[in-house]
Amino acid sequence: MTDQISVVAQIRPGKRAELERLLEQGPPFDLAAEGFEHHEVFLGDTDVVFVFTGPGAMSQLERMAASKALFAHVLNMTTLVSAPRILNRTFEWGRESATRS
Repeated sequence: MTDQISVVAQIRPGKRAELERLLEQGPPFDLAAEGFEHHEVFLGDTDVVFVFTGPGAMSQLERMAASKALFAHVLNMTTLVSAPRILNRTFEWGRESATRS
């Protein structure tokens, strides 16, 4: 089963442009090697949302968080964002494939 986990954080004042430049470089990890099918980021004026999709997304994210290889990147991100929190995907709606009569 594919899971989806989101990490929401506040963008530190005056750091949005720097965060955007960093995000334009792509993720600091290999999606397939880390077990993710998809990763996307939603960037607002004051908030950023990182979405991780794949089987066991939460356990994969926890494993990555403990990795020394990503520690420097995470440390750098703390200068750009604050108050991160994890949201589990709970609700999903899709367009019905059959037409109702």
